[in-house]
Amino acid sequence: MNRPSTAPGPSATGQHIATSPETAFESPRVRLACAVVLTFTVTLLAAIAVTNRTRPTTSSTAGLLRQDQYSYLTHEGVQQIKDNRRARFDLRDHTLTNEEAGVPPESTGEVIIGNPGDPDIDLTLVGPNGEVTISTQTIWFTHLDEDTFTEIVFWRAFDTPEGAQQELAQANPRWGIRPSKVETWTGIAKDAGDEKEKWNLGSGIGPTGLIVDMNASSKNGIQVFHYIVDLDPRNYNPVNLENIRTTGIGKRVVG
Repeated sequence: MNRPSTAPGPSATGQHIATSPETAFESPRVRLACAVVLTFTVTLLAAIAVTNRTRPTTSSTAGLLRQDQYSYLTHEGVQQIKDNRRARFDLRDHTLTNEEAGVPPESTGEVIIGNPGDPDIDLTLVGPNGEVTISTQTIWFTHLDEDTFTEIVFWRAFDTPEGAQQELAQANPRWGIRPSKVETWTGIAKDAGDEKEKWNLGSGIGPTGLIVDMNASSKNGIQVFHYIVDLDPRNYNPVNLENIRTTGIGKRVVG
């Protein structure tokens, strides 16, 4: 589950700074299936199984916001996210299906919202055990299979060591990233100077119950953190979850 990158996050003043999508480093899996998108860089049983997980309304206004207040990824829904700078997704069964996102069942299109330098978007991820809201400028929804999205990807960048350290201090409590990985990256970034460095901090399972992979890069004193939220339910098997919790390394189900 080592998959890397770059994009937007807060500056020394607490505001996000923009970094070029071309600086994102690529995941082997994403590179294989989504090379074109990377150059930009940037189910009924499952629904029943999760209490109060509401299927999208089919009304004429469905393209904007679901009746349960979760966001759509339709053209209108994406525009509303851009206008309101807020997005909220129900991932309590570890999935975001096409139906829930309001897009055609056969669609495998990627969705990218925002660009480096845009105002922040408050992204809320509702997992099986809790929710988290994080600010970002760019959100990427990967789509390797029909019927369901594969990952939610976002970036946060910092132009001071202090800002980066504040972000790293939240890596374990927010995402479950192992402290030893954070310590290793801190040393790498400190010694990097203006040179380009990158590092995969592994996977974690935070209070939301979602698997998140974290990558970091540094160049010219700017540190960029790239987060990948796993939306493949097969990867949430007990063995894999235990491996992630104990080692920070997860194994993806392929095929």
